[in-house]
Amino acid sequence: MLAAARCGRHTRLPSEQRSRPGVGPLSNSNDRVFQRASSSVAAPVDRPRLLKLGQLLDEAQADAEAAHDAYTAGRPRGPITGLACLDRELGGWLQPGLHILHSNSGTGKTALGWQAVTTARHPAVFVSCEMGALELLRRLTARATNTYLGRLKSGELPPAAARQLYERGVASAPHAYLVDATLAYASPDYLLEVASLAKGQGADFLLVLDSLHSWVEMLPDERASEYEAINEGLASLRLLANQLVCPVLVIAERNRSAMKDGGINAGAGSRRIEFGSESVLSLDRKGKPGPTGSVTVEMVLDKNRHGASGRTITVIFDGATQRFTEVDNG
Repeated sequence: MLAAARCGRHTRLPSEQRSRPGVGPLSNSNDRVFQRASSSVAAPVDRPRLLKLGQLLDEAQADAEAAHDAYTAGRPRGPITGLACLDRELGGWLQPGLHILHSNSGTGKTALGWQAVTTARHPAVFVSCEMGALELLRRLTARATNTYLGRLKSGELPPAAARQLYERGVASAPHAYLVDATLAYASPDYLLEVASLAKGQGADFLLVLDSLHSWVEMLPDERASEYEAINEGLASLRLLANQLVCPVLVIAERNRSAMKDGGINAGAGSRRIEFGSESVLSLDRKGKPGPTGSVTVEMVLDKNRHGASGRTITVIFDGATQRFTEVDNG
């Protein structure tokens, strides 16, 4: 099993989380993937590989064949964000490994990660350490049905009408799964087990963690400093991404000095946030909201191992419907 963030910490799903309805992942789900035996969890790799370069030729050929098949079919090789300009800058898809998303408050970090999971055409898991499950359902429903989020909270909708909207929201995201980690710590081993079951035998899979700092705050070992906890958490997430061969999109907080201007070093707590990632994406609001509450957001690729760094992509975020849309970025 995947090593926990620190030796001696919980590496199994806590018993109270297993038994409490609605807290464990995908509770009440009848999805067949969750009937698989736990043996489907990826086997651990306890020793590095020693290779002569020639031993990589077969792997390289298989990778070239997969790339060519995707290219000729006109489809991405793996998970995408759903924003065409951003996906293009990232090399066409989210490569396996860590991808960091940070911004000031109220810019739509959670909305972007949730949109990527709920619009995916393959299994995807959203791990929420901050926002409750029902609020996330409301936000999905607002976007999927073009219903203002406030109407789903105000009580103005008859319960039957609200139920129909929620059902449409759920139906729009058949491959999305939610881990509610707001009440109990989701250990690295637990995330590996859940992600392995959700992924099944498919090749494409995306995991989004919201957020890094809230996740490590719930570590059972309170002796670890924030710096140690963040570093250990990042190491566990990188290992998770490598074992699953998938991208892990991690939402992070900014440090106070970079709250306004962002930048590659803006992640709070540790330089490993930027050094250990495949990409670092910074979101910043520009100008005041329009008449309908929509606001212009600039996305800057501060780091990009699979394309050009420093590129800026402009999008519109509509908070009322929790939707990101692209504008002409040339």
